[in-house]
Amino acid sequence: MRRIDRRTWLKQGGAGVVGTLLASANGISAPVGGSADLVLKNGSIVTMDEKQPLAEAMAVRSGSILAVGKEEEIQPMISSRTETVDLVGRSASPGIIDAHSHVIGFGQMDLKFVILRPPKVNSFDTLRSELAKAAAQKPAGEWIVGRGFNTFKEGRFPRRWELDEAVPNHPTLIIHWGGQFGVANTTALKKAGLLQASVKDPYGGKYLRDPKSGLPDGVLIHYPAIYSVYQPTLDDREQVECAVWGLERFAGQGVTCIHDNFCNPVYAKAYVRLERAGKLPCRLRVYPYVKNLEVCKAFLEKTRGYEGRLVRMQGVKLAVDGYALMYEIPRDQAHLAIPMHPQPLFEEIIATIHKAGYQVDVHAVGDKGVDWTLAAFAKAAGSATECARRRHRIEHYPFRKMDSIQKTAELGVPVCTQPCLIDIKADDFQEKFGPNARSQVDTMLPLQTFNEKGVQVCFGADVPAFPSYSPLASIIAAMERKTESGRRLDENEAVSFMEALRLHTLQSAYAAFDEKDLGSLERGKCADFVVWNKDLRNIKTGQDVLGLEPVATYVSGKAVYTA
Repeated sequence: MRRIDRRTWLKQGGAGVVGTLLASANGISAPVGGSADLVLKNGSIVTMDEKQPLAEAMAVRSGSILAVGKEEEIQPMISSRTETVDLVGRSASPGIIDAHSHVIGFGQMDLKFVILRPPKVNSFDTLRSELAKAAAQKPAGEWIVGRGFNTFKEGRFPRRWELDEAVPNHPTLIIHWGGQFGVANTTALKKAGLLQASVKDPYGGKYLRDPKSGLPDGVLIHYPAIYSVYQPTLDDREQVECAVWGLERFAGQGVTCIHDNFCNPVYAKAYVRLERAGKLPCRLRVYPYVKNLEVCKAFLEKTRGYEGRLVRMQGVKLAVDGYALMYEIPRDQAHLAIPMHPQPLFEEIIATIHKAGYQVDVHAVGDKGVDWTLAAFAKAAGSATECARRRHRIEHYPFRKMDSIQKTAELGVPVCTQPCLIDIKADDFQEKFGPNARSQVDTMLPLQTFNEKGVQVCFGADVPAFPSYSPLASIIAAMERKTESGRRLDENEAVSFMEALRLHTLQSAYAAFDEKDLGSLERGKCADFVVWNKDLRNIKTGQDVLGLEPVATYVSGKAVYTA
């Protein structure tokens, strides 16, 4: 396994041109003894390189960017063997880096589970209807797993007996869109041996209970409770099937690198198999998840890590909370806002990962959860300088708490957030937190504040937890800040299209120590880029983004998707 403090920057895909470049008077390097493999011209190259933000053309050779500049400077690099792409006034940009998604889980949900997304499922009646349809396709006794529900018109999660009406003879588990909550029917709880008043809550989770009988009512809080009922598994063939399904969709959205932040270490081998077979259309940075200290230690003792041309074992993932570990939360929501670990054990897990030399990656939604995480990072690293060098990172971090943001900047902690939280969660937060939290909700996803304070922020779609795998959906949400009900949150925290694109490219590269190779179009970097159907310089509003589509996606100078 790669240890961050010892890592060397590898030029991927045969990148690097040795002894073949001469610097010309205008700063563009011209090839000697060879031509470009690929040239883009007659359009705009949006580079994300602050020294040269825009260019007219770009040359690629051996998987690396050979030169970026004016067309007359690139023209000498074209020969009979050069493939030329005429942009026809359109733009190319760095490949999108999705800094938080779960590719195999994405495929598993869509290929193996019953989809329970709103608006199709938004009430107990619509839920029961979908489950009954699924039950009609399976023999009695077979498991039914559904995922994707959010809120219901009834204002609460269903209980086991309300699922029993639709699926009395099938063990059934349904999982919330975010993956943090679930509901099991009576048959499922019996099959798991959990329908007992004496059953203890699992470490890091909770079984809600019927107040009269003390029996679990079917509602499951956090992963440990959900997967104590049933954890669907994939065999080797299914792992590859689900990975390919998800990767094809990401490539079609212009994504050239994905950080898989909750990867089963066994499933990660599917990425390696695809890489070695030459069938991997993008880069993967893998963060296996550990659920407690014991599992963490066992994993670190036996793992040796992996770094291939496209796949790299990058760090270790854990969670401090599920819904949101908050300082202030209404009493009737307290059962949702519980920590995944006691604070001392949480700190010990982080220290263990840190001492082993790996990047720590923590799911933290609530303001209290963020503070726990920052304190644990500082304690493990021993100094702000060492913490910044290791780039231990936080996922989600939606709320603006100024002292926390300042500390995040001081410690050099990257933040990966999901702008679509505004669309699918802001109204729910407002309802649960109450009217006193209006300012807290209005300023959520404080992108401009993060930027002003010097926090390195990046974006990830977080599918299958979130509905959309499109990076453009994240960009629109960051620009418009509009909730599901149509309310616009504090516009002072909005960003422009180009700013949002930078967060989804160069900033996302930084979060996984890739900024020297990926995230911008500069000479010597990997030739990972997207050709768009429009000139990106004309994209000003969310409505403009709606008409934007990738024409082609390239990794190491090779097309992995064409429209």
